[in-house]
Amino acid sequence: MLQVGPDLVCIELKGVNAYLWTGPGGPTLIDTGMPGSWSQLVGDLAAHGVKPGDLKRIIVTHADFDHIGCLKALKAQSPALVACHTVEAVYVRGEKSKPANPSVLGYVVHPLMAGFQRRYDLGVWQLDELVVEGHVFPEGFTALHTPGHSPGHMSLLHKQAGILITGDALSNHKGKLSLPMVLATPNMGMAVESIRKLGGLTYETACFGHGPPIVGGASQAIAAFAQTL
Repeated sequence: MLQVGPDLVCIELKGVNAYLWTGPGGPTLIDTGMPGSWSQLVGDLAAHGVKPGDLKRIIVTHADFDHIGCLKALKAQSPALVACHTVEAVYVRGEKSKPANPSVLGYVVHPLMAGFQRRYDLGVWQLDELVVEGHVFPEGFTALHTPGHSPGHMSLLHKQAGILITGDALSNHKGKLSLPMVLATPNMGMAVESIRKLGGLTYETACFGHGPPIVGGASQAIAAFAQTL
């Protein structure tokens, strides 16, 4: 776990990050980690005095299995409202698999990834808040539609706290910003435009689905990366 700011904790769950917001409007969990990371997630929440039943809201950046892996288990034990972008709802519910990356290898990998999600039965039907660009959550986060990695991918900007949560719009590997995983991204051109959009905003801290947060000068770093694309 990493305390990113006074009200935000990064919880690393088998290679993917979830985020616990403990400030106004919370406690709120942003993404839920890999399938099989339930025990660690519950333990890390407890370390911050939060039980699943205490959560007010669970915000889903997108429906990939490493981001909704514990969503169904949480929903079974928590009255928390589940929120996602309206375009992403069909994928969170499990009604559809997100489109394949338009490459030969992408079409080979796609049924394997879709089968993994079906195997673990990750879909959650009860979605309480379907939001669009500009929606402001009670926690203070503004929804940003950042498609490309998934059609309804959503990033979150907390203007007052100076925090951006990118989801998988981009990643931070070993101190180097990078595009989302190619084989799991159906529209890389759109993903690049989403990164440019994030690079045009102002914030000090950026929190990624994969890789450590950047604390200090984050918007400048992402803007510089966007210029290379």
